Amino acid sequence: MRRAIYAAFDVFPRGKGSSSHMASMVTALRGVCDRVTVLCLGGPGLPDRQEEDGIAIFRLPGEYPDLLGRATAFARFVEGHARAGAELVVYRDPWGGAPLRRVCREAGAIFEVNALPSWELGYRRPGFAGNAALGAKIGDLERFCLREADEILCVSGVTARALGRGGVTVIPNAAAPWFFAGETGPCPLPELEEGRWFGYIGGLQPWQGVEVAMEAFGRLAPDVPGVRMAVISETRAPRRHPAGVHFLGPVAHTALPAVLRRLEFTVAPLRETARNTVQGCCPVKMIESMAAGVPVAASNLEAVREWMTDGEEGVLVEPGDGRAWMLAIDHMLREAPRYGAGAQRRAESEFGYGRVHGELQTVFRRVLEKALKITSS
Repeated sequence: MRRAIYAAFDVFPRGKGSSSHMASMVTALRGVCDRVTVLCLGGPGLPDRQEEDGIAIFRLPGEYPDLLGRATAFARFVEGHARAGAELVVYRDPWGGAPLRRVCREAGAIFEVNALPSWELGYRRPGFAGNAALGAKIGDLERFCLREADEILCVSGVTARALGRGGVTVIPNAAAPWFFAGETGPCPLPELEEGRWFGYIGGLQPWQGVEVAMEAFGRLAPDVPGVRMAVISETRAPRRHPAGVHFLGPVAHTALPAVLRRLEFTVAPLRETARNTVQGCCPVKMIESMAAGVPVAASNLEAVREWMTDGEEGVLVEPGDGRAWMLAIDHMLREAPRYGAGAQRRAESEFGYGRVHGELQTVFRRVLEKALKITSS
């Protein structure tokens, strides 16, 4: 029996892009291994354990007062489960990666780098970022996890270059099969059944730039009566936002295609910050919209240009430029239908499970077979 452990310092599942990515990774792993153990964080309404079809999910329960307390508890949690053994381990962060490599020494190991804590602390936890001793310790953990990995995966070439090393494989995020289906069920948001809508799906963190698109539409709205902007997010709506912007989310992931197909286009107004220009990304919101045949207006950043071409799947817009976004929204309200087919073609050729999982499983098998060969010799 071939066993895999997938460790992620994140709540799974939840209504955000990382959760879609994790579900895709676990599905691809199950295609290679007989049993996949997922070690992740718990959240409201989620059981501490669930199992189905060879996939067992264990969640760290409890509340912790700070990030480091939870990270330390997660490392102990992963270490305990790792003692059951595995032939292949995949980790998204050093909190889970370090204990996995220390316990599962003979397993094949893959470090899936979407971000490193040393990058993220600067904008997520500025107080921690100024702690030199903490920074040094985190740096040591990251270097250990990178050094101990047989292979490194990223979803963006920008991320791969930020690592400053060779031997990194770039495989984009995938859109689940239900986004490509021609027929969808009833829309879970009845508001969308009437009038014209475009939308944003995702978080409201500062680097997402949602306020830029909202404010741009607020200035345009008087000239396009009957058009509204839907914001579908698990994050609570701000107290004040422009007229014509409606916060409707969140909705279940499997219901998103029915929502998307009632939008004329979506926006991905990422800001030009280190979070996007150094760390990089492969925006799930953009890929899933394209898969549903819904074009996108997205920020003209390298991480976006990697997966989308201006004028083919939608339009690229100067990040943070309110006037440029106002003009782009106006353009898409008139021209979006001509980009829909191109968006779906791009998604079908690059972001379907068949293509992405095939590439992932090639890496999984290569690392697994190398580890098994070394163990048997």
